[in-house]
Amino acid sequence: MDSKRVFSGSLWGVLAKTLDALAKFVTIPLLVGFYGKADYGLIALAFSLNAYLRLMDLGFNVGAVRFFSMWTADHKWGKVADVSRSSIVFYGVIGLVNAVIFLVMAAYGQQLFNLTEDQLPIYRQMMTVLAFSTVLNWLSGVAIQLLSAMGELGFINRITALTSILNFAVALVAIQLQWPLITYFIAYTLVTLMPIPCYVWRLKVFPVPRRTLLAPRWDGAAFREILVYSLAIFTMGLFQLTANNLRPLLLGKFAGGVEVLTDYRVIQTIAMLIVAFGGVFMQVLLPATSKAYAAGDPQRIGRMVFNATKYISIFLSFVVFVLILNADDILLLYMGSGYRGLSLWLSLWLLTVLLSMHNTPVASLVLSTGKTRALVYSSAVACLVSLPVTVIFAPTLQVGAAVVGYLVYMVLQIGFFYIYYIPKVLRLDAWRLFGRAFLPAAIGGVVAWAGSRYAVGWLPPTSGYGTVIVHTAIFGVIYLGYLLLFVLKPAAIRELKETFIGKRKKDA
Repeated sequence: MDSKRVFSGSLWGVLAKTLDALAKFVTIPLLVGFYGKADYGLIALAFSLNAYLRLMDLGFNVGAVRFFSMWTADHKWGKVADVSRSSIVFYGVIGLVNAVIFLVMAAYGQQLFNLTEDQLPIYRQMMTVLAFSTVLNWLSGVAIQLLSAMGELGFINRITALTSILNFAVALVAIQLQWPLITYFIAYTLVTLMPIPCYVWRLKVFPVPRRTLLAPRWDGAAFREILVYSLAIFTMGLFQLTANNLRPLLLGKFAGGVEVLTDYRVIQTIAMLIVAFGGVFMQVLLPATSKAYAAGDPQRIGRMVFNATKYISIFLSFVVFVLILNADDILLLYMGSGYRGLSLWLSLWLLTVLLSMHNTPVASLVLSTGKTRALVYSSAVACLVSLPVTVIFAPTLQVGAAVVGYLVYMVLQIGFFYIYYIPKVLRLDAWRLFGRAFLPAAIGGVVAWAGSRYAVGWLPPTSGYGTVIVHTAIFGVIYLGYLLLFVLKPAAIRELKETFIGKRKKDA
């Protein structure tokens, strides 16, 4: 039954991520075309503010799922109930604080961001809507944590997939009926709240009444155990989340107008597709890494990290360089000719994502070691150096300032990993990991990209989707040939066949 739940959760997780990405990919150009670049920038600003305030979670979500899972496995329902009720109080307070912050930002929006007189009333209405919805959104986190601990990820992801479909439908209805911007924003917000009753209803899987799980009551002793663990996670991730989520807010302040956030949202949506697909690929290759570390087998750990980095780099290099090759055409098809100038910044962002995500197998070992202090310092330095880059270049580079700032942050972080953390803390061969696991795949992407651009010049001209298809086909042939010649040796190919085909036969 447990394996069935894991498979169901993974399958629905992939579907939910894909539907969410597709919904955003389709609706953003429609909404920008209908509401205009400047007014849609207000939506991007609201989303960025809401995302940044998720920092107030303090890492508690990770800690709660971990401890709830342990306690449910041991049938410690009383402890689960004590902490879940305390969590209702904790998240309720955070929600109220968030609401106050949104109301304050509504009052001082013109001083904080470059808003026109026409945009100011809509901005204030959006902040008010967020203020009223944020408490419920925070409280729903408790139900999601409880369901995750009970292995109900399939149910959660089905609800997420349904929400993505409804959000897509709301965008189409808004355009068809010509809703004002604030009406669309209210409808979108209501859709995000609709899953909450479903989560509460699903808590029936617990052998204790839902009222016992959700009635607010503070138990400091029970709550403290999770909070101490969670604060360690929060400290490590604080500067990374700040660097990522504060950057669009700085653009809104220093770039001369919130319409630049529309450009940011466009290229961010495309880049986040890589993050989503990369995460799915990682789930296939890395399930045993934490077990190997717990068993204290350094050779097995090194082998797993090397292979995971190698295959993730192969996959991500293919997708990233295909998108870079087709960047102009994708932006033309996606948003129109006015956005083709973003191809440079999109390409740079994609390369930065490739640089950051190839390191995820190494980063996944960090929590297992418990030695996170050095990473906190490196994240702080990278954050404090990169954010001023965004501010300084925002007036001239516009959206490019955020991309360059993100690149600076990631180069500093990855450099720290390879220079210090990988060799000194994890005791792994940093040069072997970079030079033999990541670099060959990245070089292959460059070779295939250059070869594709040269080969296309000898072919009859195409347009639209035909161009993208032709470019991608040529790239795929060159990239596969490179891999077979220089990267995937016969032993590696046999290993892949045994890993995937053999596993499939075993499961059957």
